[in-house]
Amino acid sequence: MSRKLTFLLCIVAVMLAGLLVVGCEVDDEVVDPEEPVEEEPEPEPDEPEEDPFFEEHYLWDEVTNFEEIEALREVVAADPVPITVEVEEEIEIALIFPALDLSDSWERGYRALLPRLEELNIPAEVHTMGSAHDDHVTQRSHLETVLAEKDVYDYCIVGPTALEVQSDIISDLIADPDIEVIVWNESTPLKEWGTTREEGQPLSYVAFDHYDGALVISEYIQENYDFEHVAFLHGIVGTPAAILRGYTVRDMFEDQGVEVVYEHYADWDREAAYEATKEILVAYPEVDFIHSSSTAMTAGAAAAIEEMGMTGDVILNGWGGGTEEQELLLDGQMHFTVLRNQDDWGVVLAEMIKLDLEGRQDEIPLVFTGEMVLVDHTYDREAIDEILDYAFRYSGDLEH
Repeated sequence: MSRKLTFLLCIVAVMLAGLLVVGCEVDDEVVDPEEPVEEEPEPEPDEPEEDPFFEEHYLWDEVTNFEEIEALREVVAADPVPITVEVEEEIEIALIFPALDLSDSWERGYRALLPRLEELNIPAEVHTMGSAHDDHVTQRSHLETVLAEKDVYDYCIVGPTALEVQSDIISDLIADPDIEVIVWNESTPLKEWGTTREEGQPLSYVAFDHYDGALVISEYIQENYDFEHVAFLHGIVGTPAAILRGYTVRDMFEDQGVEVVYEHYADWDREAAYEATKEILVAYPEVDFIHSSSTAMTAGAAAAIEEMGMTGDVILNGWGGGTEEQELLLDGQMHFTVLRNQDDWGVVLAEMIKLDLEGRQDEIPLVFTGEMVLVDHTYDREAIDEILDYAFRYSGDLEH
């Protein structure tokens, strides 16, 4: 055999050996058809963080007797009684609130405040300063404006975008002897401000208590449903409304052994809730209930559920019972909600100002909570309108 032939045979042998090695390596990577194929990972839920909320806030019943609240509720529900002292100069009121929020609750409160002041014969000018629900910077700027012009204003009513974020400047306003502060849409006083006005609390907190509303919803669910797989749309991380509305219901489910498959912070935003709901229904088609903590998020979730053809199969709640929620309820896209006697929280602002001007601060509870009723899919238009005759008695029909 020639050296040339021998060399060629060696090359062929090496090539064959290489192919055998490659083949072995490929064989190692071949998937056994009997082995399960690894599925795409499911979206990771937003894990609710352990929040020091209850270490930093009082619940309303820790600092206020219900009898005080009930007494003022009766005043709010009754016909107005004009002020008994002469108000020589027009009262200047700064109203700072997230007016651009998608819920109509803020506007209804404003529309109830104005006519009630007039009925009480209190001459007043209300200076509104709005922001988006998560625009802490703009709201802080409004508060700084009021503080800088403190000689102008007699009252500052503030609905914080996040009380902890603005607490220092709100505290400065509270400390000013010429301005009375009412914190709107909050019913859980900050502990760092003490337990009384003398220790640093404002004139009052006014809200439809988030915790009480969550208990109403929890009780209704326990009496009417037997869910197995539930998901949550929370608001903004760390805010009282997100914690008290969402976590309270979540804890009820966990105590019952119901599986909470997904939780998402949608920041009270309609579009964010819409996208999150689609993700939930794709990843967890077994979900039979989605808990939403606001009107805007409920509207977004309802749109996603309808788009995916699952209306009626997935139960959805609302929060507040405003105009948009009523339509969702009557259309079968939402199944129950807590409906607030919404105008009460505007009326009570006027009544508190009257009591303060009359020197009757002791009749103003540190926390005032409004009444809520549970409304579900069994209510027709007539039944809802009967409730709204009182709930929207000042604000009436709103056009958005």
